[in-house]
Amino acid sequence: MHLDPPLAGLLHALLAGRAVAALATLHDGRPFSSMVPFAVTTTGGRLRLVVHVSGLAAHTRDMRSVPEVCLMVMAPEMDDVPPQALPRVSISGRAMFIPADHPEHAALKAAYLQKFPEAADLFQLGDFSIVAIEPESARFVAGFARAMTLSPESLTSAFQAPPMS
Repeated sequence: MHLDPPLAGLLHALLAGRAVAALATLHDGRPFSSMVPFAVTTTGGRLRLVVHVSGLAAHTRDMRSVPEVCLMVMAPEMDDVPPQALPRVSISGRAMFIPADHPEHAALKAAYLQKFPEAADLFQLGDFSIVAIEPESARFVAGFARAMTLSPESLTSAFQAPPMS
């Protein structure tokens, strides 16, 4: 599905403009969600979500055990918009732990630090890892009764479209 420019701009604004997302994992076989800061990159021609996680966190252990995850990014609440109409995107994908010697580690780290420069010191800690979430599908809700399913290619294309001004 190809998104028209206003919808692509809305999706881009959500992914580029929000700092945190809800990360859903399986924890001991049960659903679990947590909050994670995230960045987005299209290095290599495909969209990936980048998180930097501590080995002490339950969601990190969960992703190592079952790499299938879902990340939800939502627009902030607004007084004049019903909660059901808030724009949001739920991205299902696979979590890939990226070791420091991986060829893409530097680019993923740079994308994360561009958004969160204050996190630089955390990269010195041995228990933190970069995780790239590779989208497999996305459910984009652009408002009330405006929902659509996007392929990874459509998600990448929409994110790379110039934002509407």
